[in-house]
Amino acid sequence: MVEDNFMVPVRKAELEVGKPLGFAAYDADHNLLLNRGVVVTSENQIEVLLQKGLYRERVREKTGHVSARLDDGKPAELASIAKPQEENLSFDAIKLMPGDALQLQPMLEGQVERFTVHVIGVMKPKSVLVTMPVVEGKLVFVRDGQTYLVRAFSGLNVCAFKAKVLKSQLQPFPYLHLSYPDSVQAMRIRRAMRAPASIIVAVQQSEEGKQIGAGKMVDISVGGAKMFSPMQLGQKGDNLWLSFKVKLGDMEEYVKTPVVIRSIGEEDDEQGKRMKAFGIQFGDLVQSQRLIIMNLVYQHLLKEGV
Repeated sequence: MVEDNFMVPVRKAELEVGKPLGFAAYDADHNLLLNRGVVVTSENQIEVLLQKGLYRERVREKTGHVSARLDDGKPAELASIAKPQEENLSFDAIKLMPGDALQLQPMLEGQVERFTVHVIGVMKPKSVLVTMPVVEGKLVFVRDGQTYLVRAFSGLNVCAFKAKVLKSQLQPFPYLHLSYPDSVQAMRIRRAMRAPASIIVAVQQSEEGKQIGAGKMVDISVGGAKMFSPMQLGQKGDNLWLSFKVKLGDMEEYVKTPVVIRSIGEEDDEQGKRMKAFGIQFGDLVQSQRLIIMNLVYQHLLKEGV
């Protein structure tokens, strides 16, 4: 099974003859094998399933803020999905370009609010110029000397570094001089990493064809997604086209991509309504679309502390 921290192996003790499953069970390729509530009828059935490899979604616990270098600058661990992949890079290696979005979080006790700013330019090795943070159309006061944890998204990497405000400038327009970092910490986003989602999707049979249905993606990765729909949209192996909008901060991006249905099952949605559940694999996304989806996963990793 491809390493995936949203899926864990099912233990034999979790399967009892004559009792309904408390979770949906999948094979190593994320194909749905047993819906939640299905009753296992015999010990032999349990043995066969376990021999094939049976997996369920990991039960998540809310732990508050990410206690890790990529979250708050403290030398702690970044949970199991990030720790093995964390590395130090030179600031040059992340290749920030004008217009790239950064996230600033004040390194003050109790400060959890994060502000999105955009790169104006880099003056190596003196400073990084960024726009002044704005919330609801109003400038956020930033004092000289204040230290921030800065997060960036570059290629396949989530990056983080500490920076001090060298100068807060209002003329000729509001911007900040941030200190130039010696290095950054990077965490590579794997293809299998997933983020929960709630994205309405239009479904077409072909790129320019008429809409045949609709659904909602309830989790998403760079490779594919899980989608709920009240209707049967196709069969396993069918090719479809999906159109959907993704909101990143104040920006809204439109994605249209071919997909292949890899699995079909039934699950309850968050309201307890029985829905068709489709495991879909994205086709060849253009680079901009890949970055949009990876950014969604990245935002989730930082937000949830997984």
